[in-house]
Amino acid sequence: MIAAALAAAWPASAQDASETNDSEEPKQTVELFMDAFSAQDAEAMRAHVVEGASVTVIEERAGADRSRTVSLDDLISNIAASPADLDEPVWGMATLRSGPVASVMTSYQFLIDGELSHCGRNIFSLTRVDGEWKIASIAYSHIEEDCREVDEQ
Repeated sequence: MIAAALAAAWPASAQDASETNDSEEPKQTVELFMDAFSAQDAEAMRAHVVEGASVTVIEERAGADRSRTVSLDDLISNIAASPADLDEPVWGMATLRSGPVASVMTSYQFLIDGELSHCGRNIFSLTRVDGEWKIASIAYSHIEEDCREVDEQ
């Protein structure tokens, strides 16, 4: 719920914050995680995640949106075990940081064997643990139609 509220209230100044030095480390953690995602490398993904992290997906539906939350560790296992070639290019990173917590929002496309499955926005919540940035949760929108809207929002 907090991540959804953050997405709705994301200030325009967040885009400026993504270019400051103190916001680069959370962004780099997300980039490393996504590189490991594209390589389907479970060990490398887990290196950037806190224990107990979760993923919440929100799908827009006529009448009522559908939301579900799963363990990020389970999702990582599924990604690594998939026989399909999975890739999730991200762009347009915006970072907010306050001391030991940060949020990174990105646009994304999800590709299965090179074919577009869906798109949306990711919101990564990160915490600094023993001097390293780790992903504590991910919330993302799941859009199956008209992925151009993601770029226009």
